[in-house]
Amino acid sequence: MTPGRVPLGLIALLLAACAPAASPGPTSSAPPAAGQGPALAATSTPAPVTVRYAYPATSLVFLAQKVALEQGFYRQYGLEVEMVLVGAGVMAAAQLAGEVEYTTSYPATIRTAAQGAPLRIVSTVVDAPLFALMAQPGVQRLADLRGKPVGITTRGGAVDKVTRDLLTQAGLDADTDVVILPAGGQVTVLLEALLSGRVQAAALSPPWFVRARDQGMRVLVKAPEVLREPQNGLAVTAERLAQQREQVRHMVQAEIESIRFMQQNRAATVALTREWLEISQAEAEEAYDFVLPALIPDGRIDVEGLRRYVATEKAEGTVPADFQIESILDTQLAEEALRALSAR
Repeated sequence: MTPGRVPLGLIALLLAACAPAASPGPTSSAPPAAGQGPALAATSTPAPVTVRYAYPATSLVFLAQKVALEQGFYRQYGLEVEMVLVGAGVMAAAQLAGEVEYTTSYPATIRTAAQGAPLRIVSTVVDAPLFALMAQPGVQRLADLRGKPVGITTRGGAVDKVTRDLLTQAGLDADTDVVILPAGGQVTVLLEALLSGRVQAAALSPPWFVRARDQGMRVLVKAPEVLREPQNGLAVTAERLAQQREQVRHMVQAEIESIRFMQQNRAATVALTREWLEISQAEAEEAYDFVLPALIPDGRIDVEGLRRYVATEKAEGTVPADFQIESILDTQLAEEALRALSAR
């Protein structure tokens, strides 16, 4: 199996199929006592509701969602979550068309909502860009990339944005000073492009930047050290938020529980990561240590971080100058989720 291409929707279905059946309650052949009516039938558990959840790449940026799926956190709320791989550039359109109910990539949501689409962000999961900009050994610094090909996965996604932000910090214009080359939707394809020399640099998520470094590539900069902007969280349509608010809250609760599980269970999370991406123990451990500090264990939206995020987008001309991020945020949903978890 190719690393990074495990179909998450299939995993969800396998989990459902392998779940143990409920133990039958005690039975009795004795008739009801005199004066009593017939015994009431046992109440059956409602069938899980299937929802589709779009993500743009098989990456540890979405580890919290993977753990929530594997550990059954979604299913305990009666939700059968089917993870669907959707390109970042069309993710918001798929959600607006009703092809998926949930998404988790901020770039697509923010850019589409800024044009007036009825999308809402209800949580923050990852609070920093989980990438390292890797380069060929001959590239000593970011400025050396002038005139050279720089790889991304697809246009409009997190890799594209982080790459542009890092180039901007170095005084380079991604549209004129370098040649941006989309390699494809999966980070593993981008890694192959870097190792083969088709591109001179690429922003890679863990563990792929670890593998690139171990194969002789140079770490130019680790994004969390210079950028502190939220990267993903749960996004829904305004209509679903209004009509299915409890379901949306349950999704947030499940992801909060997932992150807390990851914090408290290093060995189990490392093992899951290793199996999921088919990587080495050392790669999985370094990836875990890189990812964990950026996870938000209470789901609360990082409003100030999103303001910085949008300011960068405005400077790059990808959202209108008058767009206010607060117009698409529901900051109360995470508070409701936290109260519900506390009550449990």
